[in-house]
Amino acid sequence: MGKGLSEGDHLFEVLNPSGLMREAALAHLAARVPNLTSKVVYCVSQYVGGADVFLKKIADALPYYVPQVKAVYRRKTTPYMTDDPGLWDEIEKEANAVIYGCAA
Repeated sequence: MGKGLSEGDHLFEVLNPSGLMREAALAHLAARVPNLTSKVVYCVSQYVGGADVFLKKIADALPYYVPQVKAVYRRKTTPYMTDDPGLWDEIEKEANAVIYGCAA
């Protein structure tokens, strides 16, 4: 037993719920694509609150408005605010532009 504790006493650790701000390297915004003709656009959904339905509809409609665009719908399978390296690698290799949607 620790100092001042008797048998049956409980010891609790109190945590700060506000979290800690992590250092983050600043990065410039990606260059904007001037038009979507002959480009690949990834429509990525978080699958929350209807974002999947909305992004799928965008992917289906894009070729109607830009006939030479290739729209690819992908659902991010990891939870919000977690990394998905496989998806990001695919997008980096294949996409010219990304429309990312999440909902709450």
